[in-house]
Amino acid sequence: MADLFASLVQARRVHRRAFVDPEVFAQEMAKIFSATWVYLGHESELAVPGSYKATTMGTQPVLLTRDVESGRLHGLVNACRHRGLPLAEDHSCGKKRYLVCPYHGWTFDLAGRLVGVPMRDRQSSDFDESSLGLIKIPLLDSYRGFIFGSLNSAAPSLIDHLGAASPFLDLFADLSPSGKIRVESGVTKYKFKGNWKQQVENSMDGYHPGLVHQSFFEDVLKSRIGRGMSFIVGPESPAKNASLGNGHALIDFRMFDRKSMLGASKPKSEIDWHDKVRARFADRAGYADEVIACNGGDGFNLLIYPNLVLINNQIRVIHPVSFDSTEVFAYPVTLEDVAPEINTHRLRAHEDFYGPASFGAPDDIEMFQRQWDGMLRATSMEWLCYDRGLDQETPLGDVGRESHVSDETAQRGVWRRWAELMAAPTVEDVSLPEVLV
Repeated sequence: MADLFASLVQARRVHRRAFVDPEVFAQEMAKIFSATWVYLGHESELAVPGSYKATTMGTQPVLLTRDVESGRLHGLVNACRHRGLPLAEDHSCGKKRYLVCPYHGWTFDLAGRLVGVPMRDRQSSDFDESSLGLIKIPLLDSYRGFIFGSLNSAAPSLIDHLGAASPFLDLFADLSPSGKIRVESGVTKYKFKGNWKQQVENSMDGYHPGLVHQSFFEDVLKSRIGRGMSFIVGPESPAKNASLGNGHALIDFRMFDRKSMLGASKPKSEIDWHDKVRARFADRAGYADEVIACNGGDGFNLLIYPNLVLINNQIRVIHPVSFDSTEVFAYPVTLEDVAPEINTHRLRAHEDFYGPASFGAPDDIEMFQRQWDGMLRATSMEWLCYDRGLDQETPLGDVGRESHVSDETAQRGVWRRWAELMAAPTVEDVSLPEVLV
């Protein structure tokens, strides 16, 4: 069966079943979202002891918590050990000292320990609270404040998983003079009828903007910078589309100053802000200028496979719901130790292209729906073409490849990782201790 799924991906094409088959989706939850590292949240979302965030690893409901006693972060399966009820609604967040099951009142602290059972004296003589704490996610780690978890205790380390993508997380965070970003300004949410991999591909797609976002490029962008589509994604564009290994991918716009493309003009306090960044990295020649040129993600689109995307001022998280339903959460990011107007500008830029009434996101969602409808109905069309730029790729680092921004190098790298994981033995999911008899 593993070989069958892996065979859905070939060097220059992918079978439509990889998108539309419910069994493929079920295997993805076991072989991808239960086998590798999955992005869960940012440390700034749980800055205060007593904080929690309910999210998902694939379709598995999980909780991130920072317990009151030690202030440590924990990753827990969001299911009461009595009857399996969620202890917090999916994608909720907040502060509380205890997690209380709404069904029978079993109570857990934020470290996951069972600390209260109503009418405890009615339990059996060998009832043991210490064995009935919430199930812990086997691996939990963070890099530059980005928290990842894995249900596979044998997974490589997080830094090995990130590989060539980690320097871009540095560039994203180091635009803050303190080196710390904040996820505290709400979230833009959307849901579409379609498969999660459509959003993965689209986030790394430099081929579609000139057509799908034509009104923005030709009408809005020209009024802002005096140039249109071809400057960014046309034939003469120096921008690159790249695979980075482990399924991670990049659209590299660092040769452009894109800050004026989205939102209002540059804030006047930008000079003071950049001077602080340069002072912080005075001993690293050229690095501060590289950070500033990226503008905290404005210089690239980055995919950390399978579910995290950094674009512009945004952390985008992809949540598979079912084979034909996907939720996407886009969190605008602010910076520590900058003038308020800097962060206001960042929020306006996020709203400009990625908000619900923006120039970009609604266009993409429309394309997802049309693509899904086409793949479902056109059953005689079995293979999708992924050969753009295949003969023009050049090596990038030890394991990566790159080509023109409009090519499909990133998508091919994503699918190579998909096939590799789908062909591997299934990782056992988080298992309960022995059942008490």
